[in-house]
Amino acid sequence: MPKISISYRRADSEAITGRIFDRLIAHYGKDAIFRDIDNIPLGSDFRQHISETLHKTDVLLAIVGPQWLGKRGDADRIQESDDPVRVEVETALRRRISVVPVLIGGAPMPSLEQLPPGLKDMTYRNAVKVDTGLDFDHHMERLIRELDVILRKKGQSGETKIPPGLAKPPTGEKAAVKPEAPSKTDETSGVFGAFKFARGDKEKLATSPSITPEAMPGPRPAWLELAWPQSATGRIARAVAAAVLVAIIVAVVLLGGSEEGLVADRGKPLLALSAHTAPVTAVAYSANSHMIASGSLDRSVRIWNAESGETARTLQGDPGAVSSVVFLPDGHRLASASLYGDITIWNVDTGKQLLPIQSAANVSWVSSPAVHALAVSPDGTRVASATGGNNAAVTVWSASSGGALATFHGRGGRDEDFQTVAFAPDGKTVVAGTKAGTVYVWDALSGRILHTLTDHAGQVLSVAISPDGRRLAAAGDGNSVVIWNATSGQFLRSLASGSTLVEAIAFSLDGRFLAVGGNDAIVELFDLDGGQIVRSLRGHSKAVRSLAFSPDGQRLAAGSDDDTIDVWPAR
Repeated sequence: MPKISISYRRADSEAITGRIFDRLIAHYGKDAIFRDIDNIPLGSDFRQHISETLHKTDVLLAIVGPQWLGKRGDADRIQESDDPVRVEVETALRRRISVVPVLIGGAPMPSLEQLPPGLKDMTYRNAVKVDTGLDFDHHMERLIRELDVILRKKGQSGETKIPPGLAKPPTGEKAAVKPEAPSKTDETSGVFGAFKFARGDKEKLATSPSITPEAMPGPRPAWLELAWPQSATGRIARAVAAAVLVAIIVAVVLLGGSEEGLVADRGKPLLALSAHTAPVTAVAYSANSHMIASGSLDRSVRIWNAESGETARTLQGDPGAVSSVVFLPDGHRLASASLYGDITIWNVDTGKQLLPIQSAANVSWVSSPAVHALAVSPDGTRVASATGGNNAAVTVWSASSGGALATFHGRGGRDEDFQTVAFAPDGKTVVAGTKAGTVYVWDALSGRILHTLTDHAGQVLSVAISPDGRRLAAAGDGNSVVIWNATSGQFLRSLASGSTLVEAIAFSLDGRFLAVGGNDAIVELFDLDGGQIVRSLRGHSKAVRSLAFSPDGQRLAAGSDDDTIDVWPAR
């Protein structure tokens, strides 16, 4: 069972910690959450007690409020070596336990200068904000979702299952061996049906080289006549059939499959890009396919040379915990979004901010919900954002002025949490998926809802429209990827992924294939006509979070929770 420990300073955050504690218990169960780490038994060494508690911990939540540093006159308690809060977090960092800072009451992340040496690494941990007011429920849902991802990666979210037939007997017991019943004949089943060998005949065949099929005692068995006829014509036919079968087997082995349904595992990626220090949540190609942009929870956006794999530049400034990146068609501008509510357009050539569309620093957290995804219109004039929280909506912005052009809501009004968004190739419609599992299609100009699609069970984390505008796909919770006719909204088919949480999908340039990535760390390529997996790309060690085909149709980039980006040939 996973163990989550909560570290907090009573004078700073006892009330809100109680609410967080109750919510976590409701989701994970009472035995999985430990709150009072510093509730030390009498006579015990508090350092040893904390160490033993953290030894059973998978994730430490560090609740940081306005008084977390522990102001005491001119000094802070956090600077004291025997401060229990300091010991708790330092011990967790030293043991490489996942430490998640939870910012409450408007408290900022402590700066490097405010922390002792053993805690400075905490400032680089991606933090989550939990509002004590109207947005508490939404923020806790997001925190629990991120905790689920961490626990899933650690392999602590369930028991290891032994495949049927491989289960070992309990310790101290021997597996029962069924005695072989005595028999004078052995039965074998083959492609030509069931047949029997007399045991004495098999022994003669094994020991006497002079015995041929024609010389076997007794009448010639029917199975032998089928396998090797007495007539010369029949034998020639069998030999030709065997040669064809061998040729097919050799072709499958050498070619490793084909686009017609044989699954191929194409070995190593062309490029493995590794400079991020946290999960890569977004990847995108420039229009000329020369550059790759990547966004990460390490609060950085990087631009890579798509041919060599070298870092061209890192965008200057603090983009926040990046949730989405997308190039504008001119290739000189890039839009990014953060889980803190920022939307920024960057100058790719200089690496500097060009236009802050929305800044979390200038508005309260309640009115600036997390931005989960971005999309750019084909002509590059509009940027669409999918947001959650108290004011969940799909907003269309001007890419030149940064002003809001339109705001779209679902049929549930402001209560629907939007997770993903896409423009149609002609720019006339906008598509978005919600946490409730609904996919909406709007007229991009009027904002009228054209389709409300509810065939996907569970939250929708990714939507995509094929380049020819014919197909619309959605995926998220569960292994199902649903395909609709993008124009009529008619359900076409459902694909079955090997992942139980699909976080990214992308259409190939010709629209024939769909790349699917999720928590099994494999990128699957589906043939949409046949609904079969034609390639399985195994390069990542953790969940695949983002996918992008190059506009020239030659390559496929995948970003992962293992902090890397793999680039594969698209075919």
